[in-house]
Amino acid sequence: MKILSNNNLFDLQDNKYCRRIYEAFLSPRIFVAACWWYVVGKRQRSRNRFRLVFSATSIQGKNLRVGPHICFAQANPSISEREEMLQEVAGWHNPPVISIAMPVYNTDLAQLRDAIQSVKKQIYPHWELCIADDCSTDPAIQEALKEFEESDGRIKVVYRSENGHICRASNSAIDIATGPYIAFMDHDDLLPVHALYYVAREILQYPEVDFIYSDEDKIRKEGWLTDPHFKPDWNLELFLTQNYINHLSVYRASIVRDVGGFRPGFEGSQDHDLALRVVARIDEKNIRHIPKILYHWRCFSGSGSFSDRWMQQAIEARQRAVREYFKDNYPDALVSVTNGPSGCNRIVRELPSPVPHVTIIIPTRDCTEYVKACVFSLFDKTDYPSFDVIIVDNDSVEVELKEYLAEITEKHPVTVLPYSGEFNYSAMNNFAVEHASGSVVVLLNNDTQVISSEWLREMVSYAVLPHIGAVGAKLLYANGLVQHAGVIVGVGGIANHAFQFYQGGDIGYQNRLQLPQYFLAVTAACMVVEKDKYLKCGGLDDKDLKVAYNDVDFCLRLSRDFGLKNVYTPYAQLFHHESVSRGQDTSPEKIARFEHESMTMRQRWGDIMQRDPYYNKNFSHHNAYFQYNVS
Repeated sequence: MKILSNNNLFDLQDNKYCRRIYEAFLSPRIFVAACWWYVVGKRQRSRNRFRLVFSATSIQGKNLRVGPHICFAQANPSISEREEMLQEVAGWHNPPVISIAMPVYNTDLAQLRDAIQSVKKQIYPHWELCIADDCSTDPAIQEALKEFEESDGRIKVVYRSENGHICRASNSAIDIATGPYIAFMDHDDLLPVHALYYVAREILQYPEVDFIYSDEDKIRKEGWLTDPHFKPDWNLELFLTQNYINHLSVYRASIVRDVGGFRPGFEGSQDHDLALRVVARIDEKNIRHIPKILYHWRCFSGSGSFSDRWMQQAIEARQRAVREYFKDNYPDALVSVTNGPSGCNRIVRELPSPVPHVTIIIPTRDCTEYVKACVFSLFDKTDYPSFDVIIVDNDSVEVELKEYLAEITEKHPVTVLPYSGEFNYSAMNNFAVEHASGSVVVLLNNDTQVISSEWLREMVSYAVLPHIGAVGAKLLYANGLVQHAGVIVGVGGIANHAFQFYQGGDIGYQNRLQLPQYFLAVTAACMVVEKDKYLKCGGLDDKDLKVAYNDVDFCLRLSRDFGLKNVYTPYAQLFHHESVSRGQDTSPEKIARFEHESMTMRQRWGDIMQRDPYYNKNFSHHNAYFQYNVS
């Protein structure tokens, strides 16, 4: 069996022998590539490849090893699975025609043939391939295209009289499309045999769908599949920073035409620009994500997706597309789009004028040194012009703390609210919010310390947006490892912190550790929310969730009951020593309380815990590490 042949890739069945060869082959090649890019001066590319080999965590290392296995498994349904798909398709009533738009220009002939053959091998037969030749100068290209036209009536080609580049060529392909949905495919990429089957099934199950995207992977020069990209469901905040949807993208054809197709001038980021203009017109509920690898993106020197020449142009075009998105849809918003980590965007929103006053709430029982460090960092490092602090004192007995609280209230805008009785984190915060003078409140643990001076400015800029509920920060342990970067619901028990124990400076999975994005929940160890939203939602549950999971429950209620999005931003960074005041839950009373709180969450949110839309079913549910699920 030739496992390196692109033509045979789609016939390869899942077997352990091939996988072992593939795994052994991959890592040394990445290492050699990293050294090569370093020698020739492509330092960023070299660093990216070294990260793959020498990851700061074992998680990424394990992903590197098992990723190719998963790619092969998802690309190659078994014979019985294919037969089941064919039988299902035969029974569909009025199956939709899917038009595939493919611009072509002087493509490597072998790669072009492989791309077209991958369409012809689709299990789902109701498609048309609309090819626009962008005035290729290689006569062999037109000869091959005419050959394909004659071989299959579903293949249509328009021959442009002048070279117009990818946007105009893609629009020419759109012009000859007749199906109700249009999929976009590059001239050198590949579709697995069941790609259009899953797309058509999604359309039939959700007939109102306007936009579909799938997971994807990369195909190397020798035909190896690697680097699976398992994506979240629709996440606008993440999409503003990077085009994470990319391939396979399928749109309702009428909407593509309504927005004018691709816009010349956005070459390099034309897909991102089109998607932004489409999603601005449609309801979020009509965006569907298929969590399966349905696209193989060719990625190596010589392929269109791997050209250094277009890299900077793509970054500039993407930033311009996002700026125009805000200009067209939020004309009064004061937003700048700048360079972010790993070539992604950073969205900077200006605060309203005057800036909203903020009240920072810190519950504590004793822990003088931690309280001192926390409060000192607030007033020493926070670059925000208007805030005060409420310290909720839960029957502290340390004389040193009492002396410090008396002293600090004289120096800074700090109020001490006594709170007696059992430790009830929810009740203490609810009590303080009622007394807060700020229109924005911050729930902050006493064992935190500010790292980035912009933390509060960044978090408030999100919190005041009408569609945002709670805002969470990037919290680090004292050793620099991640303690919190958003919360994944339903994994490792009730919920778990995303990227916990990653290096704080790591990019995380697909740069997600370093990019703002929606999560179902964020931790109340550092949570910012408008006071009105907090009160309207009923605050933290101080009856059934006195200590654990109250923040997760609160965030889920903000989302379910009020349609608000909870967001994590890495640009707000603090240290968090975690649970210093209340210690470990080892006493029988605390264990019983924790079990009750866990049961409450399962009963209340059991349906959501089955599937977090901002995670992916292809990740392990034993933890929130973005570790590939190999079961």
